[in-house]
Amino acid sequence: MPQLVSASSSLAATTLLLLLSAAAAAAAAPLQAQAGTACHNDIIALRTTCYEFVQEGGRALPPSSNCCATLMGLTNVPCVCDYLGSDFDVDLDKVFYVGRHCGVAIPRGCGGPIEQKGIVGSFKP
Repeated sequence: MPQLVSASSSLAATTLLLLLSAAAAAAAAPLQAQAGTACHNDIIALRTTCYEFVQEGGRALPPSSNCCATLMGLTNVPCVCDYLGSDFDVDLDKVFYVGRHCGVAIPRGCGGPIEQKGIVGSFKP
């Protein structure tokens, strides 16, 4: 009889663990969706208000107050940094220039390839 109690206790513990794991996974899904939505919204806002100040070519222009407000309100900076690294028509030196002008610290290596992580871009007008 003791083996039967032990086996049923073990089964109950395993079932409880599986239920808790499933509940945790279900709870994480909406958070991931929210993070994706926040990132998408950040990128759209940046494209709308800041693109003219960070696009390749031409000289650097001081960003508008709308661009600075958008930059200060970013909700998913790591995602935006990953996006900047894949966007070929954005000048990363201008991105850092805009950040400095707006008083926003942009993480080291933001938008750069892995071998450049840790190097802060420097703008030379």
